[in-house]
Amino acid sequence: MSAKVIAFGEALIDMLARPQASGPVNFIAHPGGAPANVAVGIAKLGGKVSFLGQVGQDMFGDSLVETMVGFGVDTSQMVQTREAHTALAFVSLDAEGERSFAFYRDRSADLLYRAEQCPEAFLEDAAIFHCCSNTLTEPGIREAHLALMARARQAGCMVSFDVNYRHNLWPEGEDAREPIWSAMAASDLVKISREELEALYGRDESLPARLLEAGVQLLLVTDGGEPLEAHWAGASMRLAPPQAKVVDSTAAGDSFVAGLLHRLAIEVPGRASLASWLEDRKRVEGGLVFASRCGALTVSRYGAFEALPMAAELEG
Repeated sequence: MSAKVIAFGEALIDMLARPQASGPVNFIAHPGGAPANVAVGIAKLGGKVSFLGQVGQDMFGDSLVETMVGFGVDTSQMVQTREAHTALAFVSLDAEGERSFAFYRDRSADLLYRAEQCPEAFLEDAAIFHCCSNTLTEPGIREAHLALMARARQAGCMVSFDVNYRHNLWPEGEDAREPIWSAMAASDLVKISREELEALYGRDESLPARLLEAGVQLLLVTDGGEPLEAHWAGASMRLAPPQAKVVDSTAAGDSFVAGLLHRLAIEVPGRASLASWLEDRKRVEGGLVFASRCGALTVSRYGAFEALPMAAELEG
């Protein structure tokens, strides 16, 4: 039986440009946002998951809540506010399905969420707490983010952090490296792409060892279609992802995270059990293979929520 996962952070609308030969660009609205994608991904796999965060009391916020509920996500702690609008992200794709983003997120609803809005009992009822760096970009939401991570750990949750770095979300001139490092060091499981790692910290070969020394139990470095690296105490692993025809990479990393957290929610009932799970190399490999299959299926179709795989697609 799957334990509960909480995904915290932004839920927004991806305005996705469909490739076309000529004429005006057509943008299609798709519900998204990295933590929201993870929540829906876990729900579609049959897991128990809740979303924690805030959207506007507007047509986009209504759509996000309704859509997430439709996929089976618990939205009982998803707040809608009249004080700000739901964030938008305009996403264009090149011929290989790679993305570029333009964000409309100035004082959007997700940035106004505060830690005191989350009831204590809500965290105590979970096994895994997941978040990413997009809720570190401004002082108020950064304080809330780090406070919730600390509360989750105190409640016995395994804390998962996907760096998911988007440089154009950070105020001009602000150094994202220190806040992201603080969040990584406060986590049990960290996922970072090779591109993000090098953009933030350069080709720092010592980074995996330093993060493990800081308390991270499992570090995952993904690299698109290239082999991913896994590092944990006294061990490491390289694993080639399945081949896939890339149509849209928008939710690929989130699908990978959803797949892994779904497996962990079944096999590891909280933070205290992660170390013993990591001692079984076959279980680690099995979890990463499953997560990679989720990501490979997702890149083969358009969108975010709708592109995430159902459990039946991964059988066999």
